[in-house]
Amino acid sequence: MQHDELNLLRSRMSFVAYAIVAALLILVAGFWHFQMAQTNYYVELADNNSIKQIPLVAPRGQLLDREGRVLVSNRPSYDVVFVREGSKHTLDQTVDAFASGLGTTKEELLDRIHKKHSEPKFRPIVLKEDIGVADIAFVKARLMDYPEIQVKLQPRRNYIFGELAAHAIGYVGEIGAEDLKREEFKQFKSGDLVGKTGLEKIYNNILRGKDGYRQVVVDKLQRQKEVLGEQDFVKGNDVRTTIDLDLQQAAEEALGDQTGAAVAIDPLTGDVLVMASRPSFDPNVFATKVSAAAVQALNEDKRKPFRNRVIQDKYAPGSVFKVFMTVAGMESDTLHATDHVNCSGVEVIYGRPTHCWKAGGHGPISLYEALVNSCNIFFYNVGKKLDIDQIAHYAKQMGLGQITGIDLPGEDPGLIPDREWKARAFKTNKAEQKWRDAETINVSIGQGQVAVTPIQVTWAMGGLASGGHLKQPHLVNPDYLNKLGFKGKTLRETNYEVGAETLDIVARALWGVVNAGGTGTKAAVPGFDVAGKTGTAQVVALDKHATGGDTEDNAWFVGFAPARSPEIVVGVFVEHGGHGGTASAPVAHAIFDTFYRKKTGQFNPRGNGQIAQLTAKP
Repeated sequence: MQHDELNLLRSRMSFVAYAIVAALLILVAGFWHFQMAQTNYYVELADNNSIKQIPLVAPRGQLLDREGRVLVSNRPSYDVVFVREGSKHTLDQTVDAFASGLGTTKEELLDRIHKKHSEPKFRPIVLKEDIGVADIAFVKARLMDYPEIQVKLQPRRNYIFGELAAHAIGYVGEIGAEDLKREEFKQFKSGDLVGKTGLEKIYNNILRGKDGYRQVVVDKLQRQKEVLGEQDFVKGNDVRTTIDLDLQQAAEEALGDQTGAAVAIDPLTGDVLVMASRPSFDPNVFATKVSAAAVQALNEDKRKPFRNRVIQDKYAPGSVFKVFMTVAGMESDTLHATDHVNCSGVEVIYGRPTHCWKAGGHGPISLYEALVNSCNIFFYNVGKKLDIDQIAHYAKQMGLGQITGIDLPGEDPGLIPDREWKARAFKTNKAEQKWRDAETINVSIGQGQVAVTPIQVTWAMGGLASGGHLKQPHLVNPDYLNKLGFKGKTLRETNYEVGAETLDIVARALWGVVNAGGTGTKAAVPGFDVAGKTGTAQVVALDKHATGGDTEDNAWFVGFAPARSPEIVVGVFVEHGGHGGTASAPVAHAIFDTFYRKKTGQFNPRGNGQIAQLTAKP
């Protein structure tokens, strides 16, 4: 019996061994069949099907005005891209096949490709942006032969109002090679769009979304066969600005083709309601790849359309500075509301004749009248009593000669001169280092070395009219950013002491400038107590002055309303505009009038119709 069991065990073991051998033979045969006999078949399948990760580009957030109306959105757009990975053609073959059909040159396509030669081959290289239906049809018709050339969805910026507020809004462009090396752009890759100027740049990381992807199986014609997985994109955050679309439109229409700037601020909150700089540019030009020739033409334009004159250019303030001279004089107790000067039209000061703008003079004139009628002789005499360092102290205290801190790049601090500045500026020329009394006389009427930006003098005027309260101006409220989950910067707020008598004389006189026959009557708005000061600033010596052209005076108007409890402060500068009362005051009127009509429910959108269509929130 034991012998029988042993034989049974041997037979079973033999069966198992034969089964294993048979299985191995079947596997070997299968491997040979699939690996050798069917090689071409499966190579073709592998060629025809591959796994691709398709990027899902996140749209940037929209930019809105203070009422939620859309200033900047996105539009669907398509690019022609070249994926070098797996291409069966030489570079010349591919470029020759597509250059003429895409309306470009072989040289341009090769240049685009060579600039990206160091990047991974799987990363698409854009050959043409924002293509039309004809381009899409041209590429699709050749997809079987050239699967490496594809059409890719790329959302693009749509600056709805073109040039409107372009300097504040800014524009986007492809990230540069140097930017990619910087820490702040470590999350970006070549080809990504980033803000280049304005709010688009400052709030780039808030507006920018997070790209997603879709992993799919595609055939050799890049047709999707199966979806393996998907990570949806996260749209960028919408950012609400402080700009008032209606006031901005009014300002830009009023400026027209003049070279200049207009800015309006809520002096209590620091909200910037208007930022207009002319000439302007259309940021839609930069929504796609712009030609070098087009950029060069803009850069070489003598009127400098890229310059944001509101914050980047400084000018002599002219008679607007007389307001700040009044404060310096009264607060230092060297000037009083009852002071009088006899203006004969000319007065010899420090051995040289100084002139009033009014031939024949104003006669006996008080401080109030001197401000209303902008008498030079009166303020020359104020300058005689004040030291330049005293003037500089009060001017800087009021916000002049420093950046406002607005949330835009490239702000100029302006210049309030004093002895220390001159010694430093002329350190290589000892003969010029000493401050001369005659220079103080020039500064006293806003000429000489003193220079301000439109936003700076407007901010300072609003601070003074508000009783010495300076709130940092801004285009996006930090509280809004905090609600989005981002840390907004704390707005700087400073206060300085200014006497009640000083505020009273300034408010009454500046109201008279606009409403009692002064030099700013064209800024007046019936029912709205507008107060302000005009300024006419020389750009050349009187003996070289000519009406019109580059030697014509610059024109200013800076004002606020209501006169006793300001809700809005407006500054307007017109380059070579002549007199502030005729060139700048009407622009201020357009802004004040629109503000007042909106405040009292009388506003009906005017202009080209676009504003009217967007009065309702999206």
